[in-house]
Amino acid sequence: MSVSIRDFGKSTTGETVKLAVLKNDFIEVQLLSYAAIIHRIIVSDRKGNPVDVVLGYGTAADYELNTDSMGAAVGRFANRIAGAQFPLYEEIVHVTANQHGNCLHSGLHGFSHSMFDVELTPGETDSVTMTAVSPAGTDGFPGNMTLTIQYSLAKSGLVIRYGATTDAPTVCNMTNHSYFNLNGHASGSALGHRLTIDADYYLEADPYSIPTGRKLPVEGTPMDFTEEKTLGLDIGADFAPLKECSGYDQCYIIRDSGLRHAAWAVGPETGIRMEVLTTLPGMHLYSANFLAPVTDGKDGAHYAARDAVCFETEDFPDAPNHPNFPDAAAGSAVQLHDDLSV
Repeated sequence: MSVSIRDFGKSTTGETVKLAVLKNDFIEVQLLSYAAIIHRIIVSDRKGNPVDVVLGYGTAADYELNTDSMGAAVGRFANRIAGAQFPLYEEIVHVTANQHGNCLHSGLHGFSHSMFDVELTPGETDSVTMTAVSPAGTDGFPGNMTLTIQYSLAKSGLVIRYGATTDAPTVCNMTNHSYFNLNGHASGSALGHRLTIDADYYLEADPYSIPTGRKLPVEGTPMDFTEEKTLGLDIGADFAPLKECSGYDQCYIIRDSGLRHAAWAVGPETGIRMEVLTTLPGMHLYSANFLAPVTDGKDGAHYAARDAVCFETEDFPDAPNHPNFPDAAAGSAVQLHDDLSV
């Protein structure tokens, strides 16, 4: 087991970006202090060869200049807020609109654009903690919010724990936006990955991916991953949710509550198998439909649409505007927990 922190490079504004490396006999995870990005996850394939299973860029500036949130911690409010506004007690809060009049991933200055402080987690030997502050009024969100993210190793898994404190009522919905390709980050299409998702329902959404409030059954539709199937099997089906999003880009309602299993994914070429666990009610499955062609990925990689799959565990999109959804309001403290076992 080892944990180290060193310089990675400079941001576009000249700030030093740190690289934290967590490593044990099963897994190596590399993290950046810019946007708390997961830069690399390295595990062994069926032949014992090391494989990096997350897409990424070679420099801190490249992460800043691209808008795909690759590997980043996304919040204050991940996913979408309809009309870029929501009720909070007796007021209507207006936030930055940055996609079709809606607020996506917290507007223009969310935590996915923040510089974090990073340090060894006190009392831990396999963990680092990253901290950033979002001042009150950032993109319209109320309250000064301090976010902490603890990254820890547990055998072959990466555990992510989010904690947030605020001095005024606000909303909070954090996720990690890593793009996974279990055949290796530079191996091309991920449509051959085999997936299982513990969800009997998904959220119906309009053509702009705003939930209608209805929960629809997956049974008998291309949305059904309750039994293992390849990501690409039904992605081209004549089915409105898939056609409107050019593939999978929907929130699944994960069964049960507490920390529980949410999904399995398998890279057929390497045999690498990943499990996703979460405490959150939803998981957004995104088949990287809108990933613009990337010619400057890390290690000289070239990426294109559908070369990865994202598992964005989350509170439901637009939850503040749906009283029937689980509450995403934050008073004084929020604690969330995710686990990726590869």
